[in-house]
Amino acid sequence: MEIIKEKKTVPTRENAFDILRVISMIMVITVHVSNVYSRSFGIINHSSFLISLVFNTISRISVPIFLMISGALLLNREWNKNKYIKRIIKYIVLIIAWDSIYLIWEYLYLGITYHQLYRLILTPYRAHLWFLYTILILYILQPLLKIIKEKSNRIIQSILFVLWLLFSTLSITIPFLAQYFTLFSYIGFFVMGDVLYSYIKKNDLKKYNVLWILIMLICFISSIALNYQTSIKRNQFYNLFFAYRTPFIMFSSFAFFILVISNYKKETVSKIGSLLSSLSLGVYLIHGIFLDITIQCFQYQSINPIIGIPIFTMMILLGSSLILIIIKKIKILNYFIS
Repeated sequence: MEIIKEKKTVPTRENAFDILRVISMIMVITVHVSNVYSRSFGIINHSSFLISLVFNTISRISVPIFLMISGALLLNREWNKNKYIKRIIKYIVLIIAWDSIYLIWEYLYLGITYHQLYRLILTPYRAHLWFLYTILILYILQPLLKIIKEKSNRIIQSILFVLWLLFSTLSITIPFLAQYFTLFSYIGFFVMGDVLYSYIKKNDLKKYNVLWILIMLICFISSIALNYQTSIKRNQFYNLFFAYRTPFIMFSSFAFFILVISNYKKETVSKIGSLLSSLSLGVYLIHGIFLDITIQCFQYQSINPIIGIPIFTMMILLGSSLILIIIKKIKILNYFIS
């Protein structure tokens, strides 16, 4: 982890972030496992489809949480040009490296050949690698976002938040708007991570635990119900209502972020928790390989999702973690997973 001089108001380490990373890491895998079931609409029965939507929806807060952690850490740090440049270079290298790894993996294991390498400049080869492209853009914008944060007052910040919420709501019904709003929504999570973290540190939000839980339940139930009903109506899998840019995921992510940070006050994290936290980026990057393996070895749809989703998620997490522990021992390779 990079060490950058920080303002005195920000602790050198927030143990709650380790917990959030571990939970989000598991949720990312859960999203991709449950997607296999959800996309099998018409093949699996309606009850299995509904169960897959429950896992899929709840786990959708994972990426926003990752973005919020990054924002909370980076937007409170003093400007360091050398660290900034190194961070940008690293993510460019990670993009090239992991696109290449999946190109080779799919060619050797799945027999898939890709002929449009030029498209990788703007489009990730594997869907989940979009996160690298997004986080690179956010890191590039960090100085600008930091200036906006420091120069703007609460009124301007409130207006920007209202605009975010407005476009988030409109993007559900206006697909044309959605394609332009997506990046803005990620910037929003990045900035809100800093805003919420600063507010949490200054106020006792633990006394509102019931409210945060209630917000999450309302958002989750609404998203699940809308996706399920629309899928049944259209007779195909419909997933707009748990897109990251929607108000349902926005507010459930905020609530979960507040809930964990407000309540986790321990001075240390268990060794397993600390280890898994350090592997979170690597697991995010490599888990697609183990997802491919489980899909090839098992018939997902033949196993009830209430059993299959947790089992396959843990199998992928275990396989990814074990190989990463080995890779971390090789200094030159550790650069590509952490």
